[in-house]
Amino acid sequence: MPEFALRGPMPSSDSHRLYGLQILRFFAAFAVLLEHVMHEALSFGITPNGLIATLEPVDFGVGVDVFFVISGFIMLHISADKFGRPGASGEFLLRRIVRLVPLYWLFSAAMLAAMLLVPGQLAHTHFDAAHIAASFGFIPWLDATGLAHPVLGLGWTLNYEMYFYAVFALMLLLPLRAGLWTLCGLFVLLAATHLAMPPGAVQLVFWTDPIILEFLFGIGLALLVRRGLRLPAWLPPLLLVAGIAGLGFGQLVDIGGAFDRLLTAGIPAALVVAGTVFARAHAPGPVGRALVLGGDASYALYLSHPFSINLVILGWQKFGFAAPRLFIATAIVAAVLVAIGVHLLLERPLLRGLGGLLRRRPVPAPAALPVNAGE
Repeated sequence: MPEFALRGPMPSSDSHRLYGLQILRFFAAFAVLLEHVMHEALSFGITPNGLIATLEPVDFGVGVDVFFVISGFIMLHISADKFGRPGASGEFLLRRIVRLVPLYWLFSAAMLAAMLLVPGQLAHTHFDAAHIAASFGFIPWLDATGLAHPVLGLGWTLNYEMYFYAVFALMLLLPLRAGLWTLCGLFVLLAATHLAMPPGAVQLVFWTDPIILEFLFGIGLALLVRRGLRLPAWLPPLLLVAGIAGLGFGQLVDIGGAFDRLLTAGIPAALVVAGTVFARAHAPGPVGRALVLGGDASYALYLSHPFSINLVILGWQKFGFAAPRLFIATAIVAAVLVAIGVHLLLERPLLRGLGGLLRRRPVPAPAALPVNAGE
């Protein structure tokens, strides 16, 4: 999911921190990929349930929680000096739209096409005009299965991202301290009222889900970094290990209720991000640079992997292969390669072109932001 891309000069410590987060974004997207590969393999009878239980001891979908914490961190990290500046709110929101919307709309349109061309490969193929319009407008809407999922099912996370961006943009109208206190107070209040929302009020139920507090975890980490907090060298790796262990162990604990995911996945995800942010990072070597490229392509991976997986499934069905482990490996490799191709050949040129349009926009001097198409 989109947060930033590494472009242009920046302080060494800052760049190393962002390199670490970029690598973490790849692993978060890769975890979601693993989750969906296992799910599709089981759904289409390619892989027996016992093998899935062996290969996927936990729900790798917790990569989404890591994404949300990273998003909160990066939004404050790149915007802390913009609070209260004339024009900053609109400029911020425009840049987030440019970064998030075009590729998402493209893959949403591709999903509509797939619903027509290969309906047997999809969970639902019901066309509803209101649902389609809501999907392209980032408005939560029930699909044919009764879930608040857009046409491109995994886009439910992007509905939260755009919701967070919109609220954050409003907070930029205020000075930093007032804006952050208002944002935190608002999200805490919304989460506290979640259980009081009538089940039929889809949008209210969605927008008050306590998962929104994960963005605040990231904002809190960004504030600590902004205040110059440094941890002993041994502590960040411990936080990282504790967070990863917590993401696994949390799924064995059934707290129940609306705050279950926040407690069992959101808090461990915050520890993972904290361990990455405060680590004594160095400039990446060859492997690190490859992982940074994976982080650059993580949004493309997130959006494109359902299509890659289903293309591999079609091939498996056509040729009658019966090698479940080979299917899983093939689907994973294909998804990563396709994502890198989409990033290099489509996403990056698209963002450069749109970034050029932003550079040519007349903007009041106090509101000018560093131009970065992937920011």
